[in-house]
Amino acid sequence: MMPVIRGEPTTSILTPELRESLLRKLASEHAGPGTADGPLIFEIPLQQSDRIDVLVVWKEFEDLRSEDRTELILDAYNEQRDKISLAMGVTYQEAIGQQLLPYTVIPMTRRGGGVDPAELRKAMLDEGGIRLSDEKVDLRFPTMAMAEAAHRRLIERLPGVYWSIVEGVASTP
Repeated sequence: MMPVIRGEPTTSILTPELRESLLRKLASEHAGPGTADGPLIFEIPLQQSDRIDVLVVWKEFEDLRSEDRTELILDAYNEQRDKISLAMGVTYQEAIGQQLLPYTVIPMTRRGGGVDPAELRKAMLDEGGIRLSDEKVDLRFPTMAMAEAAHRRLIERLPGVYWSIVEGVASTP
């Protein structure tokens, strides 16, 4: 007989004030140009449909219940919410742990390769990279098509850099 292993809930209560603040930030990010600490929004088109899945990666989702995250995303899309098939909100750590962003675009440069590291980081951030530290940026995507599109734009922007797409592989026992 297998045991039932239950985790302890660690969610916070979403107050009306916090909800309004998060909704305003998320709707603003969806409507216009991105901000440095704003959510990263992936709209994934579904084949043979006019609907999309929406994946939002945002540190502000930490400690919020999954259903609160979903409702925030749907409310941020307002009149467009009917075209959403699945709305999922996660933190960066959750996205990595759940393998929701399996495609990574990485620069293959050598020290002294003639590319300004700050310019490289900015290009990756402009494509949706997650700032892990002052030096490190992680650029990941939920689909190969999105990774390939970013790859093409990065090659055009920084032709002296060789870019690679790496697919994450689930660990096996």
